[in-house]
Amino acid sequence: MQTKASFYDTVTERELKNKALAFEAAAEGIVLLENDGALPLKPGKLALFGAGAAYTIQGGSGSGEVNVRHAVNALEGLENAGFTVTTKDWIERYDIAWKQGKEAFIRENRKKLRRLSAHLLAELMAAEYRYPSGDAITEQEVETSGTDTCVYILSRQSGEGHDRKDEAGSFRLTETEILNIRLCAGRYERFILVLNTGAVIDLSPLDGIGGINALVYMNQPGMEGGSALAAVLTGQRVPSGKLAVTWPKRYEDIPFGDEFGPYASDADHAPYREGIYVGYRYFDSFGVEPRYAFGYGKSYTDFVLETKAVERIGINVQLSVAVTNTGACSGKDIVQVYVSCPQAGQDREYQRLAAFGKTRLLAPGEGEKLTLRFPLAALSSYDEKAAETYLAAGNYILRVGDSSRDTVPAAKLTLSERVVLSRHRNLCAAKEQLQQLNGNKLPTETLPEGLPILTIDPSLFQTVEYSYEPKKEALSEKTKAFLDSFTAEDMVKFCAGTGLFGENRGFRVPGAVGHMTTDYLDRGISNRELCDGPAGLRIQRRSTIDRKGRIKAVDAAISLYEFLPGWLTKLLLGNPEKEQLLYQFVTGFPVAAAVAQSWNAPLAEEIGRAVSAEMTEYGVTWWLAPALNIVRNPLCGRNYEYYSEDPLLSGRLAAAVTRGVQTTPGNYVTIKHFAANNQEENRYYVSSDLDERTLREIYLRGFEIVVRESAPRAVMSAYNRINGIYCANSRELCTDILRGEWGFDGIVMTDWLSTGEDRADEAGCLNAGVDLIMPGGKKVVKALLNAYRGGRLSLDTLRQSCGRVLEEVLE
Repeated sequence: MQTKASFYDTVTERELKNKALAFEAAAEGIVLLENDGALPLKPGKLALFGAGAAYTIQGGSGSGEVNVRHAVNALEGLENAGFTVTTKDWIERYDIAWKQGKEAFIRENRKKLRRLSAHLLAELMAAEYRYPSGDAITEQEVETSGTDTCVYILSRQSGEGHDRKDEAGSFRLTETEILNIRLCAGRYERFILVLNTGAVIDLSPLDGIGGINALVYMNQPGMEGGSALAAVLTGQRVPSGKLAVTWPKRYEDIPFGDEFGPYASDADHAPYREGIYVGYRYFDSFGVEPRYAFGYGKSYTDFVLETKAVERIGINVQLSVAVTNTGACSGKDIVQVYVSCPQAGQDREYQRLAAFGKTRLLAPGEGEKLTLRFPLAALSSYDEKAAETYLAAGNYILRVGDSSRDTVPAAKLTLSERVVLSRHRNLCAAKEQLQQLNGNKLPTETLPEGLPILTIDPSLFQTVEYSYEPKKEALSEKTKAFLDSFTAEDMVKFCAGTGLFGENRGFRVPGAVGHMTTDYLDRGISNRELCDGPAGLRIQRRSTIDRKGRIKAVDAAISLYEFLPGWLTKLLLGNPEKEQLLYQFVTGFPVAAAVAQSWNAPLAEEIGRAVSAEMTEYGVTWWLAPALNIVRNPLCGRNYEYYSEDPLLSGRLAAAVTRGVQTTPGNYVTIKHFAANNQEENRYYVSSDLDERTLREIYLRGFEIVVRESAPRAVMSAYNRINGIYCANSRELCTDILRGEWGFDGIVMTDWLSTGEDRADEAGCLNAGVDLIMPGGKKVVKALLNAYRGGRLSLDTLRQSCGRVLEEVLE
């Protein structure tokens, strides 16, 4: 077996370079929610408490984990920045409690192995240890801390396979956390509360607590999170992040939250009754006051925005916005452009994000003029009855500001008649009409006098008529030659992976989650490896290789290993004392939710290039990222993997990451999970039930942006069903929309273990336009061959899917 893993654990230049980038990304994504002047701090004695002090969460669990050489926690980062932490006793007690709790958690799950089944394995792989809150802080500990400054780091872990709940220790604070925060806020002159969570939590208990001088949202900031936090708290980096999701005052403010995931009355159906009113679209349209608005974030300095010009350039609108730093320190600002569309024909949200941009670092008194452009098509709506995407007649109000709740009108666009941009088929339509949210309560306003008015000429637009006829694949001569020599059995082997653990030959990336066939090495077709993301490459940090070339992990890559009996773990894992060690050190970047808070597309592209360099170094072909699902509900367990509640922000940042990764030929992203995969509860079976308009405008829009702007080479179908049909079995989704409308020409693969038994049908996947079933294995190969021999899978379909995979493999 061959591998590109290293025999040496020396720190490389690539590691140092990417470490520096991880630090910058973490710092840019930190959001300052509140500050009464207590920040920035000067290094000195510091009381440090909270679950995240030493156990700072760098990223979510499951496929989003990254196995790094070293992650800097908050304690280490603050000490490196010059602070003397005087509350080590409390932190050490927490360490003991954490370890005891983890041991009890392992024992409890180990007992479950007595009833071993496939469903149990899935359950155990998703099992997650909930971090304890820690001891109650005592008056004596406050007195003996010898300082007037305290930082309390409140943490929440979340991950793949389960959703959070609206309960203490999950979405809500625990009683111990509330008591500790109240005590510290009342006893320290400067009290800073830091939130180390991958998603929104309920902060309503803080409303009755005085003395919280600053509130900082660090999210899950990757391996350099502790250093980045220290840099922001001391002013070495001025906070410039903005929220990418709306923070409600309470869970009850989320529309139809009582029907989500764990609270659903019907576990097999998730009705999207809120329709297009997701996140700020709901809060802004129905007059619900959020705790923190979409796009909100403070700085240590102040900025003034002034719209200098608005003009139409072809079928695009361009704004010139001057940003001036009027404060006393350097900083960056983010300009956000929203548009209120006409309420003609059908209800629309009060406003939608149309463009955004971030300044460079501006010194006090310095300014920068940002040029922001967006296509008029971004203001369109979908008419399900007519199956048309169109621009409504009427007035469009452009708004410029630094959050969805802090904007000023900048211009008015007028369109005299309805313009049809494209005609479609009705696809992925709901089987029954949902009782949806409607009757928005839009605020009334008087527009300022002298507002610039731009008239849009309807004749500028040409209507696109989509054709859904099958298109002949443009294959290379090399691919055609192989296809002509292949039997149906040969083709099938390229349409399925080789199982979770692969084969003991060919090329191997230790820790890779997907493997391609090795049966054609003698014909010059090398096997390829697929690795998880999206906060970096999820591969094995240390492995062993024996004299026969067999590779075993040293460090358990998945939590399931923790539950296995000791004798079995020894059998499965390598022994570093007897066998040659292999090393793969990768970078743990901030999670997607934290990257989104940077609102910095060039930075996201840099992260993509950095990941691509590591892919090349270790031989990874497909990176299973970025994830583009919309943050629909704050309880979704994988919200940390997703960028935003807004499809434009999600799409633009994912498109940037895609460009970065694919700058290296042969390195591919896999955008996921296609589509409407917004909960973990019952994820293999649940049907996301929604109307076609909502699907297109909210849940497909980000994917469309990435496909059209950055040409990703792979798309991963989601586990769930849409309106009763499994995504992997939906030709309307995987072919008609993805290829027929958007022009996608890469491969479509299933999510892992999506098929078989009571899940998606294997032959149905290929008939729908899926090319690669993962992780595959002999059972999948047999199912596909049986379907071919039984007439449920044609040779043309096999040839088509195999050809697409070969095009990527042979490049």
